[in-house]
Amino acid sequence: MIGDLFFILRWWFVILIFGFSFLPLSNFIFNKFWDKGYIFSKTISLIVISYLTLVLGIFKILPFHTLSLFGLLIISFLVNFWFFGKKIKINWSAVIFEEILFLAVLISWSFVRAFRPDIEGLEKFMDFGFLNTILRTKYLPPTDMWYAGQPINYYYFGHLIFAIITKISQISSAITYNLSIASVCALSFVSSFSLVSNFIASVFSKKKNFTFIIIGALISSFLFCFGGNLHLTYKIGQTYFQQNKTTFDQKALLKSADKYWYPDATRFIGFDPDVKDKTIHEFPLYSFVVSDLHGHMNNIPIVILIIAFLFSILSVSKFSAMNWKLITGLAFLLSVAYMTNAWDFAVYGLLFAIAYFILSLNWHKTLVTGLAVLFLWYLFTLPFSLNFNPMIQGVNLSDSRSPFYQLFILYGGFWLIIFPYLLTIKKNKVKLVDKFVLSLIILATILVIIPEVIYLKDIYIFEHRRANTMFKLSYQAFILYSLVSGYIIIRMMSFLKNKKLFFFYKLLFLIIFSCQISYSYFAIKSFYNFPQYKGLWGLNFLQKKQPSNMFVVNWFNQNVSGQPVILEAAGDSYSDYNNISMSTGLPTVQGWIVHEWLWRGGYDLPKQRQEDVKAIYQSADKNLISSLLDKYQVEYIIVGPQEKSKYKNINENIFEALNFTKIISHQDINVYKR
Repeated sequence: MIGDLFFILRWWFVILIFGFSFLPLSNFIFNKFWDKGYIFSKTISLIVISYLTLVLGIFKILPFHTLSLFGLLIISFLVNFWFFGKKIKINWSAVIFEEILFLAVLISWSFVRAFRPDIEGLEKFMDFGFLNTILRTKYLPPTDMWYAGQPINYYYFGHLIFAIITKISQISSAITYNLSIASVCALSFVSSFSLVSNFIASVFSKKKNFTFIIIGALISSFLFCFGGNLHLTYKIGQTYFQQNKTTFDQKALLKSADKYWYPDATRFIGFDPDVKDKTIHEFPLYSFVVSDLHGHMNNIPIVILIIAFLFSILSVSKFSAMNWKLITGLAFLLSVAYMTNAWDFAVYGLLFAIAYFILSLNWHKTLVTGLAVLFLWYLFTLPFSLNFNPMIQGVNLSDSRSPFYQLFILYGGFWLIIFPYLLTIKKNKVKLVDKFVLSLIILATILVIIPEVIYLKDIYIFEHRRANTMFKLSYQAFILYSLVSGYIIIRMMSFLKNKKLFFFYKLLFLIIFSCQISYSYFAIKSFYNFPQYKGLWGLNFLQKKQPSNMFVVNWFNQNVSGQPVILEAAGDSYSDYNNISMSTGLPTVQGWIVHEWLWRGGYDLPKQRQEDVKAIYQSADKNLISSLLDKYQVEYIIVGPQEKSKYKNINENIFEALNFTKIISHQDINVYKR
């Protein structure tokens, strides 16, 4: 545990240095914030350095080396303090408080992860593979570790961010994978705290109401990062009352709670009751718990930064037709959001349109500014887009509707908090922040409605046709509803003069908050179980299940530089196949088949590669095998338990006849090198 704390502090220190280097720029952007936007300096620094690394790497100007990254960091530090350092104003109380809060969440969630650190299950193989292949690359874009010879055709910018911190910290990626999850959690918590506290501070005096500012901001942060929906309350109540209890029975209620299965809160519509319209409606805590280092989670700190940027700029803007500070900053942030999780570009582009129009009441300026943002967004994303093919297959009208009671269970807690605010805001003096908060509420509600009307077509089967659309949009709806909740409870203090009414509203809020925050207990307890502390190293599962593969992984990581192509059995998605390419970042000819089907825009090409891999392992035709090995430039052939299980007629003598030398023979695995 002490050793893990050392890794956590080393990781934290790197992020601290990044943030400090961009403190002047953050201070310049958020100069009207009470905390001067301190926490956002971390996110700004990470995305700017990562973007520069991406662009300079794609155009082969700067290799992806540790010295290159240090150079970029030093240059960024000098530029920041040269251009913005003279007017910098630091609220040291805010700096210390937010840094302690960040470190506390980072350490806490890192230790939670250490009870179940295995990089196994769901999308973890893919995410860890992305991290490792980026770490091995010399120039970007990174090679697809499951499709040798081609770059990743997915949104990898978030993985690039954590690869950069890994590179500089010099900590093993099997540890930094888990530190990355904890970092997103910590950044999300403190960024949401900063944003909401500034919402509240723009209305209330900071000196007289500082306690309320902190309380309101913490409420939003906890709902955002550690809250769920009302599904827990609904299912426990349903299970309890199905027992035909006529009087309160505490034991029966606790037994009902013990039966609750936390993923059901994210798989409700279409599953309970079971219909042919399966959907997904996740939220940040679920992501932190299951710990896939996936785009929608990696993007959370970035989308909070976008919201904070819009609020900071629009709250002092004169709404000129060409506000280049707004246009340039927003275009860059939206481009980063797109490269991390493409859906969020559309979501927060729409937020700009709604907020700008509500605050300016000028559709012409909204349109002109929006078009300018789109033009610069296109330029900012162009280096990434040169090596990327979008996976959208069209838009369809939804032929299914979610029952209202199910939508209410998912979002009704927020609606009950928000509705009284909307009723009373008409009768009170509306401030600019109220209009901005109204923009967030409108957008969140639109995002809930959209999957009821249309969905984006993808490769998933008919029963899951709306799943991805609802998932990506409702995820952001949950974030937006969470952010406004803490502001609203404090704002209602000035709206509701009647003490009895405010008492009942506070009681309602407390009940909803308790119901939603209690989800964290069940989710964390169920997933982690806390049997014993295992540490942050994430590959123990491979050592236990396939020790021979782990031996090969260690050998490759210690002895092989660059990205020579390896050959291992082509596996099905979400299986334990392709764990060597995943753990090393060395590209294999064909990895998880369904993932490549999605990324490559069809099944034909991955299927052909799958057949070619099979032919190399099983064919008796020496010439065919030789031509296929040359075609994919294979340098290492792996023959282990998975290969022997999948390909029954392997003749290893052919590999030696083709000038491959056996370099590893360990237990039940052999590795041949050309």
